[in-house]
Amino acid sequence: MAKPTNMCQSCGMPMKVSSDFGTEKDGTLSEKYCHYCYKNGEWIQPDLTFDEFYAFSLKRFQESDMNRVAKFFLNKMYTKKFLKKLERWR
Repeated sequence: MAKPTNMCQSCGMPMKVSSDFGTEKDGTLSEKYCHYCYKNGEWIQPDLTFDEFYAFSLKRFQESDMNRVAKFFLNKMYTKKFLKKLERWR
């Protein structure tokens, strides 16, 4: 099994503990995707376009319990250009 990534290859969320990771159909942890994006081997939001997914993810991060400094940097780095570099959107 390949080493898991440190960030979700769909939304870019850091994945540090097992509860951050999504799951495959057989219940194993996904190596690439977080629990917000991927569950039981399927996308949680499969019908969203790239632009819709970007807006959805950005809003979810902004509404999270991150501190103000983290949110400030997130707003600077979480761009469409960043998201398009992730495996799901290539």
